[in-house]
Amino acid sequence: MTSNLRPATAGRNWHSALWLLLLVVLFALGVERLDPAFGGAVGLADARAWQLALLGAIPFLLVVLLVCALTRRVLLASWIGGLLLAATFGANAVKVEQLEMPLLPGDFHFLQEIGSSWPLFSHYLGSSGMVLLVVAVILLLTLALVRETPWPAMRGWRRLALATFTLVMATGLLVGWTPWRVVYSAERLQFAPWSVVDSARQAGVVGNLVLYNWELARRQNLKPDRSAAVRLLGEHAEELRARQYPNHSAWAMPSDTRPDIVIVQSESLFDPARLRNAPARTYLPNYHRLAKRGLSGEMSVPTYAGGTIRTEFEVLTGLALAFFPGVQYPYYEIADRPIPGIVRTLGSQGYRTTAIHPNTGVFWNRRQAFQQIGFDAFIDDREFSKDDIVGLFIGDAALTDKVLQNLDEQGPPQLLFAISMENHGPFDWRPGLDVQRLKNLKVPPNLSEGGDYWLRNYLYLLEDADHELGRLAAALEKRKRRTLLLFYGDHLPGLGPVYEDIGFADGGDAKSQPVPWLLLDNGRDLVQGAPMNTTSWMLPGLLLEAAGIQGDSYFATLSTLRDALPPNVMSASTSLPAELRALGQLRYRNELEPIMQQVLDGSGTDPASTIAP
Repeated sequence: MTSNLRPATAGRNWHSALWLLLLVVLFALGVERLDPAFGGAVGLADARAWQLALLGAIPFLLVVLLVCALTRRVLLASWIGGLLLAATFGANAVKVEQLEMPLLPGDFHFLQEIGSSWPLFSHYLGSSGMVLLVVAVILLLTLALVRETPWPAMRGWRRLALATFTLVMATGLLVGWTPWRVVYSAERLQFAPWSVVDSARQAGVVGNLVLYNWELARRQNLKPDRSAAVRLLGEHAEELRARQYPNHSAWAMPSDTRPDIVIVQSESLFDPARLRNAPARTYLPNYHRLAKRGLSGEMSVPTYAGGTIRTEFEVLTGLALAFFPGVQYPYYEIADRPIPGIVRTLGSQGYRTTAIHPNTGVFWNRRQAFQQIGFDAFIDDREFSKDDIVGLFIGDAALTDKVLQNLDEQGPPQLLFAISMENHGPFDWRPGLDVQRLKNLKVPPNLSEGGDYWLRNYLYLLEDADHELGRLAAALEKRKRRTLLLFYGDHLPGLGPVYEDIGFADGGDAKSQPVPWLLLDNGRDLVQGAPMNTTSWMLPGLLLEAAGIQGDSYFATLSTLRDALPPNVMSASTSLPAELRALGQLRYRNELEPIMQQVLDGSGTDPASTIAP
């Protein structure tokens, strides 16, 4: 009997090996066709291309083996692995098209909250019946393959061994065990964590995801360079001591006049006058009118077309993302502890702090992140109505109403931080807009049909944002209680066809363009000379100065450095001196205050002897 079974067993093993080899080839070919790293021009005759394609296929092959061990169904396992491969590269293609950014580890957090994320992401798929047809076909094929006859050889110890092997290999790949670090060599793949776009072009989508995941884990264990921070503080100790004196600030107000503060982060807001040959004196009339009696200017932001929380994080904390190399989504990656910033500073001054956003609080992990940032309350989409929708999202008018409803004339001073949603992309379709109003909008010449359509949709919503700025400013102007209004755009909109058609007047690309910001005080005009150009992480310091609120040594230090260092140093959004980066990292870890005190007392000149790690 044994001799009769051996040929059958050998045959099954041969079939298994052939299936696995065929799967490796097919998945590698799939990676080669779908990964932008190949550019559609590199063939698999190239040895490095083969290597890159195989590295891109490995995680999906591990999924196939695991599903095969769990279900004993070969075709079903292969199908699921292929679907994951196609979905991964499809999601990367959409993200690159919309945001010019490759898929990153933080993007997979959305799978944990797919129920809340889907309403937004589904808009990028449009309403085509073809999408529903493809989904239906996938479901039907999957259900059919579930009925596949189980693999006879995949039983007993073989099944257990395969499942154990696959889980061990997958765990090692996730956490970065040494053998995998040799396979996915950062040097050989030319991994560049400081430029994820270039890195994905070199290492491939999957290689970049693997290496970036390891890099994030390593970065979280880095400790700030205390000596560098002390050196920077020591060089400006005299100016710092002067600024620490009570009421030193040029904008200082009496301590009993703590104003209410309203901050509006306006989705995708920029000035279209920056476009080449754009009509003059046409866009953002309320913004430009109000700028004449407030502080205003242009602001560099750390993101483009999406990633709102990057700008949001910098404004709320005064911490530049450049302080944390490798971090792309701070609310997921570094919001695991109480975070100092303007919210906690105002809270310590007796402010009641509230965030308002007409989207689900789960999206971008805001509900948890806002707790760490220090907000007392968070009003999300549950307190808005579907009747408030304009186009695809809750309109800015409803957001303005909610802000005004939550401002009290009595009680403690308030901070209200409002995040708009109406002007969120995509802009290639927008149901329910007034056709005649769209037709009457003024657009630059030389736009293609697609560019014209995208831009008109955007300008329609931009008009609403500017109108609500004017309405909110007028309402705050009538308040008896002193109130400051800070208004700014979070990033440029994703208007790819428009930028390709006409570009920008300054010749730069979309990612280099700034957004407008404005600060108003209903108690007085904040007269300025030239426009004040700044960055999103410097904005909260300017706000506290205008409010006359002191007591935060970090923001006082930023103001001092803003005046003392060359403008190009403090206006950067990416490349910052190591000393400034160390200062921000210490602030994030709540370790800056004792170091500041020693330097200001004159005892911190020798960091090795006076500053304990």
